[in-house]
Amino acid sequence: MKLLWVSHFLPYPSTGHGALQRTHHLVRQLSSAFEVELFALSNGDGGERDLLDMGVRRATVVPFPGTLRKVAALAASTATGAGYWNHLFANRALHAALARAVTPESVVLLDTVFLAPYLRHAKGATLVLNHHNVESALLAQRAEGESGVRRAFFARQAAITRAMEQQFAQRARVNLVVSSEDAARLAEVAPRATTCVVPNGVDVDFFQSRPAASITPHSLVYAGGMNWFPNREAIQWLATEIWPRLVAAEPRRTLTIIGKSPPPEAVALAERDRRVTVTGFVPDVRPYIERASAYICPIRIGGGTRLKVLDALAMRRPLVATGLSVDGLGMTPDTHYLLANEPDQFVRALARLDADEAVGARLADAGRQLVEAEFSWQRIGRDLIAALPRWIDA
Repeated sequence: MKLLWVSHFLPYPSTGHGALQRTHHLVRQLSSAFEVELFALSNGDGGERDLLDMGVRRATVVPFPGTLRKVAALAASTATGAGYWNHLFANRALHAALARAVTPESVVLLDTVFLAPYLRHAKGATLVLNHHNVESALLAQRAEGESGVRRAFFARQAAITRAMEQQFAQRARVNLVVSSEDAARLAEVAPRATTCVVPNGVDVDFFQSRPAASITPHSLVYAGGMNWFPNREAIQWLATEIWPRLVAAEPRRTLTIIGKSPPPEAVALAERDRRVTVTGFVPDVRPYIERASAYICPIRIGGGTRLKVLDALAMRRPLVATGLSVDGLGMTPDTHYLLANEPDQFVRALARLDADEAVGARLADAGRQLVEAEFSWQRIGRDLIAALPRWIDA
């Protein structure tokens, strides 16, 4: 089977943001069984040679300018009433490359519904949609947290995106979603859409703790790119409401926040409190995670599943998280993680870990066992390779 995978970012290296990790590993797994050609927009370093290392047969990388492009996309969206992200990801060179490559026998896999305008080159081809999240639901949640002009903008984009999902998810032969919860969300938008749950995963060989790793008592870590709004909101909540209560209960507590584009609240907290470190982007999160006594995940918005949660579990770190943080992962409170949906619950959960090392050890073992059994990319890849032909040939 020939598969044309179209992505709105360069899925390399494998240690980037969550969507990048998902695309990188799914492309790598599918390339072991199918003839995969990859088309990607890129506003950073890297190119065709990097992608060829993933096993794809051919790679086309199109330069994608950043800030000015966003301004132009916003202006175009306002003027035309079309989706902001449709304008943002529009690129003549990528259109031309796809026009040359697509045949009626092709399978075209779009990495987001925002790439749907490229389907004008895919008449007669089979469409597969990959959903890192149900984007319309995520945008609607974003609108609820905003006010004024920003609230109106995100509400409008949510409506535009919902209409796109209705059209293209139902046109697709199959929609790849990360969880049964996201499958249900997509069904609310597009009732006739066919879905296949392909969970997010973890590289269990790469993410594992060293036996001799030294753990710092009372230390917390969080990792996630904060240019993605759910991560940003989580850190704002952590900095302003959760952290003051944590250090009031245990003054020796420390916190490391890892990720691109940290919000001002986090930066200001680190400036006034020496117990808090904000690293920004780091090329390898493993040294930070393995030194922490617990991984904290206070996400309250969004769908999908959190790859950094799986990374932490693979490295045997006890997890304290909101229920939404582990949505779709099949995890049980007190078995795989400690549940905390309010600031005081975070205080109590972390005090429990401080008081009883056996609790943390038990959670760490259960978390590692879970990701090995259910969320290794090799297992996910095998399942997708077996399932995809059934959908395509139906």
